[in-house]
Amino acid sequence: MDDGYHMLDNNSYEDVTAQFEQTSRDMEPGALMFNKDFPNPCQIGEPRFDSGLALLDDSRPPFDPLVPLLPEEVCWIIDRAFSCEIAWHTGYTLSQTVFSFLYVHALPDIDPDTISPHHHDPDRARPVELVSVVLRASVLGLLKCCDLAWRELVKGNVYDCEDWQSDKCDVPMSEAFPASRILGILDEACVWVRNSSRVSAVDVEDCAFPPPSPSKGRTRCSLHPFSNLTVDARRTFFSPAVKGLFSLRPLIETARVMLQHVRASPPPPPRSCSPAPHAFDPQFPRVLVSAIPLQPIQLPEQSKVWDTLAGLLDSLEQLSVLIEIPDLSTWDVVGTLRIWQPQPNQSLAYVRSAFQSAIHENGIILNKYLQKHAVDCFLMEALQIPYDSFISSFQTRWVGPDSLPLRHIERTITELLVGRTKSHWYNPPRRRRYCMKSLFDWHKLYATLTDVQKHLSPVQSGMDVVTRLRSVVLMRRLETISDIVLSGFQLSLYSHLACLDEIIEVLPSPFIGSVRCDRQDDGLFLGAAETHFLRRYKWAFMHEYEDFDVPPVGHPNFLAFTTSCSVILQDKEFSPAEQAELAERLLREVDCGAWPNGRTLDSGSDEFVSKMAELCRDLRRLPKSMDELQTWDVEQLVWDPDGQPWFPVMRNRSSCHKEEGEDEDDASKDISNNSGDEVQVTQESKVIPKA
Repeated sequence: MDDGYHMLDNNSYEDVTAQFEQTSRDMEPGALMFNKDFPNPCQIGEPRFDSGLALLDDSRPPFDPLVPLLPEEVCWIIDRAFSCEIAWHTGYTLSQTVFSFLYVHALPDIDPDTISPHHHDPDRARPVELVSVVLRASVLGLLKCCDLAWRELVKGNVYDCEDWQSDKCDVPMSEAFPASRILGILDEACVWVRNSSRVSAVDVEDCAFPPPSPSKGRTRCSLHPFSNLTVDARRTFFSPAVKGLFSLRPLIETARVMLQHVRASPPPPPRSCSPAPHAFDPQFPRVLVSAIPLQPIQLPEQSKVWDTLAGLLDSLEQLSVLIEIPDLSTWDVVGTLRIWQPQPNQSLAYVRSAFQSAIHENGIILNKYLQKHAVDCFLMEALQIPYDSFISSFQTRWVGPDSLPLRHIERTITELLVGRTKSHWYNPPRRRRYCMKSLFDWHKLYATLTDVQKHLSPVQSGMDVVTRLRSVVLMRRLETISDIVLSGFQLSLYSHLACLDEIIEVLPSPFIGSVRCDRQDDGLFLGAAETHFLRRYKWAFMHEYEDFDVPPVGHPNFLAFTTSCSVILQDKEFSPAEQAELAERLLREVDCGAWPNGRTLDSGSDEFVSKMAELCRDLRRLPKSMDELQTWDVEQLVWDPDGQPWFPVMRNRSSCHKEEGEDEDDASKDISNNSGDEVQVTQESKVIPKA
């Protein structure tokens, strides 16, 4: 023991040095000892558990927020600030993205009212106002946008740590500034840019940026589009908070024009001697108060940032159009298309939350209607009768001993319709979960209407409203069941059975010989399939259904399913190719011309139906008979939920379509020659855990 070490004068301490020394002599080099009451040695110093181990990069020069910047450098910094914001919207934390932008933490230092006079150098190429006026306004706008998005996201329409990350790390985000004040600061920055001759154009040869190409020794870069884009994009984001959704469209058009200008003339990347890159420190989150350990990330490329921003503008434009349409059925169709035909860059958590808030918030539907509006829409769409006629039909025919449960029926219809419409903007696992839970409520409503009908006098003439309403409720419930089944393909929940052949291949030979037989009679396969069936359709076997005298309709039945499969396999006249041809013909005949009330349909429905018809056309290459199925190569089918959420596609579909008049033998040769090509399926990586 070291002679300088002295035990404390306390009887509760024991000297265990000898035990450590003895144990260390008995251990092999690199060995570890574990004890349940003592921290795991692997956890001490592991970055995910002990973030204090990782030291900051001392090689970086200290950040000086008042370092003079060229206009091109300011443009590049504003660009990358947008990258930080978009990265947060895609699921990363604020500390990894926005808070790694060091000017966010230096706002007091760049306030023009507090900057000392010696910083006002006579350098005309690098005026201090570029930092204290232009860049400061951009940073304030960035933080206010994040603040407004955070307020929308925290409403509960989307889920923290699942759809987005809410941790602010105790960093202020301009919460105390009203949006109108931030817009004023941004406008002041634009006025300064327009009136200053020092930032209208700068020679590249005089700055720390290389020329964009060898053929152009000199070029000019204007700050105006960047400042205008900052203002117009922020104004678009602020508009719902200041004036509501109705004022979005003209702002969106202006922001698109500015975005085109910025994309047409991007600033060149800075050289190593430029101070611009030092404005971003990916390791800075380590000094923040964070609930979870974090690692540095790579910000998205600028082109992808602008694509995402363009998608955000498209989504807000769609929202501003839909908010003027009172029919919930229109919202339902648009939301369904969003689920089954997602558009790129239009599924940000902020957008999905904004749509849900517009549908229903604080008891108001579509920002201006009371709860009764949902029932009005439902009755007019399903029964073509107004709400008052519906009430009158019930009241005049009621002969039951108790009071008529009209309020309960209205409340249930409202909750189901609003919930279904909002669910189109959930993430896919959450939407499937909601649909499964709503099935019981639909059945409960169906059972209530069945019970009510028993206590109504017969209809003397005209339509029986209750009978029609029961059929509509049943149809909606069956539609929800269909959505649940199809969502299983989208989420790849049925892929477990595809591994059965691989499992059998690694089983011992005696066991394989005892269980291998035809697929439809394979006990191992049927057992696994039934287990999988009960797991995926557990919503159909809830014991709560036993509380109703009315049995549920349309629930899955494994025995009936396997029986139907067996019948199809034994039907020699059944042709999978003809079924695909029939489906294509029916889809070609679908008319998607107009919405209810004569509104022009968005091209999304036409595109969706057209793609489905094209898929069915391609699936006409399926076996023409069940005998042909026995030798048909199933590997020709490719399941890609990102491309087609419901059905498989054929390999090399683009090269295997038979042209008009093409010889049958030549077509078959083309198919056989291309059937072995590999099809790559890519899946976008997620930074947040799935539900």
